[in-house]
Formats: sequence, structure tokens, C-alpha cells
Amino acid sequence: MKTVNKIWNKNFILLFITNLLVLAAFYASIPIIPVYCQEIGITGSKVGIVLTAMSVSTILFRPIAGYLLDNFNRYRVYLLFLALFCLSFPGFILFPVFGLLILIRLYMGAVYSVCGSATMTLAGDVLPTTKITQGISRFAFTISIGMAVGPFVGIQVQNHLSSRLSFLTVFGITVAALLCVACCRIKYPKVKRKKFALKDTIYKPSLPFMFNMMFLMIPYGAVIAYSSILAQEKNLTSVIPYFYIFLVIGMLVSKISTQKMIDAGKHRILVYLSLIILVLTMVSYLFLSSGLHLLAAGFFFGIGYGILQPLFQSFVTGTTPAPKRGAANATYLLSYDIGIGIGSLLMGFMQESIGLANGFALTAIAYAAGGLIYIMYVERYYQKLKNDLTDASSAEMTIKNYMEKEVYAVSEHMNVREALAYFTEKKISGAPIITDDRCVAGFISDGDIIRFLCEEEHLTAIEDSSLVFMNYLWNPDAEFEKKMDAIMDVNVLDIGVRHVITVDVNATLEQACKALSDAGIKKIPVMNEGHLAGILSRSSITHYLTKRYLAHHQTALK
Repeated sequence: MKTVNKIWNKNFILLFITNLLVLAAFYASIPIIPVYCQEIGITGSKVGIVLTAMSVSTILFRPIAGYLLDNFNRYRVYLLFLALFCLSFPGFILFPVFGLLILIRLYMGAVYSVCGSATMTLAGDVLPTTKITQGISRFAFTISIGMAVGPFVGIQVQNHLSSRLSFLTVFGITVAALLCVACCRIKYPKVKRKKFALKDTIYKPSLPFMFNMMFLMIPYGAVIAYSSILAQEKNLTSVIPYFYIFLVIGMLVSKISTQKMIDAGKHRILVYLSLIILVLTMVSYLFLSSGLHLLAAGFFFGIGYGILQPLFQSFVTGTTPAPKRGAANATYLLSYDIGIGIGSLLMGFMQESIGLANGFALTAIAYAAGGLIYIMYVERYYQKLKNDLTDASSAEMTIKNYMEKEVYAVSEHMNVREALAYFTEKKISGAPIITDDRCVAGFISDGDIIRFLCEEEHLTAIEDSSLVFMNYLWNPDAEFEKKMDAIMDVNVLDIGVRHVITVDVNATLEQACKALSDAGIKKIPVMNEGHLAGILSRSSITHYLTKRYLAHHQTALK
């Protein structure tokens, strides 16, 4: 894959827009489907069955989605399943029969489970490795906005168009998303495919995040599913479209005001703050009586989830190795499917028993449970995963793992004759010049010798002086032999380079590469507290990068 250095690169922007359009289309269909069902004679509990069918297939297919994303070309998988997702909306128009609508919703849930997991995984792949957490916290914002904008779009379309035209409008949005992602052209090498195993479809390190977020999504499911009905009960129907607008505004405000804190790693205080806001918001439904109160509830609801949703998504993606991100995201997103489903189901029971306002307030218990889980376990668990990943990455990228520890060096007391004999014995073309206590005093190579001999010929910019030295030795003339004889007893420090460029043993490969590149040299001494500890060559770095590329792309990515 092409290397990028910034978060907002072309592919990231296109995926950001794509995911926003897909989520907006999906959530726009939610208020349209019940009305359409009633228009074609499907009423009562049958409407609930049609709606619930998708949740069931989404939950069941999420693990399989992870397998597909980790064992096939991720980009092609997404293109295929997004195209299949587009077709579900014309299906509502073509098959207006109860049984067939259930099949369409089951189909819709299966393909959507792949789409939802794929975009987050692709986004992680196109981000710089050092900026994945920051980038995903921005990308996950599309989930929050899509879940808020979608219902608003659906209500507005439903109010101004027929149900059939509404489905065609949503279909148009998904086609726009498909065209957008088609412009990405993300390339993945061929993948070594593993056999499907159910145990491998769940990424266990993501389970604590999934379980925690599941509780936090229960009130969300209640609000999204039943806000319109509550507004009708309170005679606030005219306000409900603006409720979603204020929900989006709240999310935007939270994103703008907290992004620097997220980038700085101040996660704990943000989680606490958002939970306090959400608990107070849900309890306030007990006193709901005006449109202004409903709009304020939407705004603060948006503030809370505008923080939590991107933050928890960044916890998952930022601590997961690239080859496992498909399964990790699929596992984590089960929290949305299960949490929203539980919230909708509970509110259905509470609507008849204690009323929606009391039910909304009661769901604040889920925030308390989610907060306790975060405080007692998830916060420390995230820090541990992050530290482990950082330590592993740092250990892998320090040069001490790739330098040659058995260093061939010449003493500062040697002359050229002894140095050349040493080069021949060790089959090398150059070596550091060291003092008796292994401090580096200089560096000498056959190139330094030939430059010294040919000083008057201005050969200081020879591309490969070793080849020139070899040519002279292959067919030496009398003048060359005379010069060579003259310098045989010269001390190596008089010919070699005295101001040697070195790197510390704890330096990164990136720093070593820059030093080699800037100096235009092939080898660089590695120092540990002022003493020679090893030597790093360009070939060692090239071998490492090649090995990492093959391992990372041939066995991990699609």
C-alpha cells in the first residue's frame, strides 16, 4: 500500500464521505419502513418483526464479516457488499409482501454488517501508523453524525415524498457512496487465506470494549426508536425533526471542543464528563414538557455520544494490529447491534408499563453500569494494550535489534598495510577506527585509500570507490604501485575520516536511515555510552523492511 504521512489524505477523505452517506442512508430507512409497511397492509406486531429481522442477521453475520475482511482483499470485499447493500432498497418496492420483506431485511443485515466493519478497517489501513488513534477518533465521528442525520433525512423525505420515492432517494444516496469509494483505488497484495473457524471470528481483545459500549448504547437505542412517539404523546411532533438537527449540532460541538484532548490522550476525563451529561439528560425526560426542553435534550445527547462513540472506536482500532482489524471492528460493532436492540426492546415493554418518559429516565442505569465497567476494568485494560503495543513497536524499531554486534574494527595504531590485510581477512571494504577503550576515532575504507591516492584527480565524488580501487588493483601501473608502497606505513587516522557520523544504540531505524541518507554512506557505527556497540548497514535495514513488507501484506492484509 502507498505510504502516507497525514490523516486527511485522499483515501481517508473519500472513505469518510462514503461512511457518512452509507450510515445516513441506513438510518434514514428506519422511519420510512414502518410507514411503508402500513401502506401495504402490514400492521401491528408484523411491523416489529420486519424491523427486528435485520438486527438478528446483523448480529449473526458480524463475525463472518471479520473473517472476510481479514482473509480477502478488503477493498474488493467492501465494493462488493456495498453494491449488494444498495440493491436492498429497490427490493422494498419490488417485493411488497410480508414474508419477502423479512427476507430483504435479513439480507440487508448480512451485507450491512460487512459494510459497517469494512469502512472502519479500511480507514485504519490508509492512515499513517503513528496516527491511527487520532485518525480513527475522527473517522468514527461519521457513525455519530450518520446515526443522527439519517433519521432526520428519513422523516423529511417521508413527509414530502411517497414511500416508494423515499426508498429510491435512499437508494440514490447509497449509489453516491459506492461511486465515492470506487475513487479510492486502495491496493492490497494477495493474501494467504486461513480456513474459516468460528473461534477466529471473534477478536477477544475487543470484547471488553464491546461489552462496555453495549451498555452505553442501550439508551441510544431507546431514544432513536421512541423519540418520535414520545413527542407525539407530549404534543411536540412539530419539534422532532429539529431534535435530530440539535443532536447533530451537539455532536459537532463536542468534536470541535474535545479533539485536542482526545489527541493528547485525556480519555478518562472525557468519558466521565460525557457520562455525567448523558445521565442528567436522560433523567431530565421525567420533566419533559416543552419543545425547548426536547431540543436541549437532543443537543446534550449529541454532546455525550459525540465524545463516546469516536473515543471507544479509537480504543479498538488503535490497539489492534492491522491484520486483525477486520475481526476486531466486527467484534466491537456488535455493541451497537446488541445495545440498540436491547434499548428498543426494553422501551417497548416500558412504554406500556411505566410510560416512555419514565422509561427514558430509567435507561440512565445503563450509563451507570457502563461507567462502572470503564472505571473498574476497561480504562486500565486500554492503557495496558496501548503500552504493550507501544513497547513492542519501539522494541522492533530500535536499531539494536538490526545492527551487527560482531564489529570488525581496526586499531588507531594500525597502518594502511595492516588495515588492508585485515579487510582481506574479514572480507570487508571498510571499518571503524577505534581507540584502546573502544571509542570511535575515525573510519577507513578502500574508498578513502583510493581518494587519498587520487587526490589530484578530484575523485571525491566517486559513486562506488570500491570498484575504482578494484580496477586499480586488477591492472596496476607503475605509478599506482609507487603510490601504494608510499602509503603502506601511513597511520590509518591520516587517511581515514576522523569526524565520524554515529548513531546511538537506542535510536530508531527511521533516525538511522536519515543519518545514512544525509551522509551518503553505507554503514554507520552504533554507540552505547560513547563506546562502539555495533555497526548498522543499509543492507540490514533493506532486508528488515523487505521482510516486514512481505509478512505484513502477504499474510495479513487483503
